[in-house]
Amino acid sequence: MKALIDRTIDMAKEMGVNDIDVIISAQNNFSLKAEKGDLSEYKKANSHSLGVRVIVDQKVGTSFTEALDEDSIKQTIQSAVANSKFGKVNPHEKIVAAKNHIDDVNKKANSDFQPEVEKMIEQALYLEKGVLEKEELADNAPYNGLVEGEVQVYIGNSNGVRCNHRSKYYSCYTSALLKDGDKNAMHFHSDLKRDYRELNFEACIDESIQVAKNLLTAEQIKTAKYDVMFKTDLFQEIFESFKLMFSAKSVIDKVSPWKDETGKLVTSEKLTFIDDPFYDDGFDVVPFDSEGFKKQRNTLVENGVLKQFIQNSATASELGMENNYCASRSSKSTLGVGLSNFIISEGPDSEELLKDKKFVEIIKAQGLHSGINPISGDFSLGVSGRVWENGEITKYFKDVTVNGNFYKMLKEISFVGDKLHHSDDKTFFCPKIIFSNLAIAGN
Repeated sequence: MKALIDRTIDMAKEMGVNDIDVIISAQNNFSLKAEKGDLSEYKKANSHSLGVRVIVDQKVGTSFTEALDEDSIKQTIQSAVANSKFGKVNPHEKIVAAKNHIDDVNKKANSDFQPEVEKMIEQALYLEKGVLEKEELADNAPYNGLVEGEVQVYIGNSNGVRCNHRSKYYSCYTSALLKDGDKNAMHFHSDLKRDYRELNFEACIDESIQVAKNLLTAEQIKTAKYDVMFKTDLFQEIFESFKLMFSAKSVIDKVSPWKDETGKLVTSEKLTFIDDPFYDDGFDVVPFDSEGFKKQRNTLVENGVLKQFIQNSATASELGMENNYCASRSSKSTLGVGLSNFIISEGPDSEELLKDKKFVEIIKAQGLHSGINPISGDFSLGVSGRVWENGEITKYFKDVTVNGNFYKMLKEISFVGDKLHHSDDKTFFCPKIIFSNLAIAGN
C-alpha cells in the first residue's frame, strides 16, 4: 500500500500534477451468520479502494478506483484532473500537511490470540440456540452473527506525508422475537471488543430476551411532560443527527444553528463536549486526520459555552480560525470534517441519587431520519422504553411519541451523572442525563 501511494504520486507528477493526496482504505472481514440451527453465511471479504484529490489552478478534483493496477490508477488521476475543471475556484482548499510520518498499529486490536474458526462457528450457532432455549416465548431469533474485522487506512501526499493505521475488532450480535397470542416484540443487542476472548455472548442473549419480553406486554403511558433519559446507544444516534452544530463546514454553508454562538452559552452549564481520538476506551483511534495531520484532543463545549467548531485546513482558512485537525475524507468522498471518540464529560450528580428520582428512560425509537430536523432542532419520534421510580423499573411502555427541540433540550437538564457509559460501538461516551419536561403523546 505504501508503494502504491508513492507510485501514484510519482505518476501524478509525471502528468504535471504537483498537488495531490492519496487515500487507500482497506477492510478484511470474516463473518458468520446463523439461522434455523445452521450457518446461513460463512464469508471472507477483502475490499479496498484508492482515492485521489488534486488541486489544479485552485480547483479541486477527486476520483477513486477499486482496481489497484497501474493503468487504473493512472486513469483515476486523469479523471480527478478532468473533474477539477468543472469545479469552482477555491483558494482555501490546498494540500498543506507536510512531512508527517505516522506508522500506527493499534496494540489493543492486534493481540497474539487468534480464535479457532470451529470455535467461532460454535459460538455463532449458540447465539441463536441460546435465545430459543432460554425463552419459551421466543418464536425466532432472526439476526445472529459473529464478525472478525480489520481496518487499514493509508494516506500520502505530494508534500511528503506518509501515514498508515491498522486495527482489528470482533463483534457478536443476536435478537429475540417473542410472540404471545397476537402480541409480538423484538430486541437486538450486540457486543464489540478488540480481543475475541472478551466478547460477552450471554449478555447479548439475555439483554435481547429481557427487553423484548418486557416490551411484549408494554402499553402506552399517559400524554404529559416527563423528565426523560435516553439509553446511551439511542442518544448517540439522536446526537449524530444533529452533529452539524459542531461543523465548521456547516458554518460556511450557513446551516449551523450555532454559527454565531462561539463564546456563548449554548447548553446547560453542566455539559462539556470533547472530541478525543486518543481516548483509551474509544474505538475510533486513527491518530491522523484525512489530510495527514496528527490529530489532537479538542474541547468543543466547556461548561455550556461553545469554544470551537471542528475544522480542516480549508474551513480554518476560510473562516480565519485555527485548524484543529478534524479533516474527514474517505477514498470515495470529498474533504469534510468529522468527529472521532465523542465524550460528554462526567457531571456533578452522583448516580446514587437516581434512586430518588422518577423519570422515563427511552430505549428504542423509530423515525430517526424522517422525524428530525437538524437545522431547527425539532424532532418527533415514535418511542418505547420504561419508567423508573425509586431506583426500580415500574413499567415498560411503547407506541408513544416524544416531541421536542434538541437545542432547547440541551439547555433544560436536571441531572448529569458522575460516571461515563459507552455506546455499543464505543465511539460515544456520556453520563446518565435527565432532560426536563419533554412532551410525550400517549393515551
